[in-house]
Amino acid sequence: MSEVGKVRLRVPASIKPGDVIRVRCLVIHPMERIERDKAGKIVDRKYQYIDTVTVTYLGKTVATFETTQSVSENPFFAFAVKATDPGKLTVSFHDTHGQKYEGSVDIAFS
Repeated sequence: MSEVGKVRLRVPASIKPGDVIRVRCLVIHPMERIERDKAGKIVDRKYQYIDTVTVTYLGKTVATFETTQSVSENPFFAFAVKATDPGKLTVSFHDTHGQKYEGSVDIAFS
């Protein structure tokens, strides 16, 4: 798992001022799921999964998502953002072990 934390972002190739664009992102992450023993009790340990996703555009937080361990390995997210000005869009993934993984893309008008 040498790529853990690698973030890939995609936005449309052509963006005009005021467009509502679809942002697609993927992060390489194991997303551990809660395990149970033979008796059905939860195995007590600190599971590693992404629990918060934060989206910033032009330096302001525009969305925050809270997730659970139910999300699949290497999760994919898609969401809409209104492109008001050219600038940087960043997606940050935070996991339960305190790790932060980020990816950024420049929003440019064509």
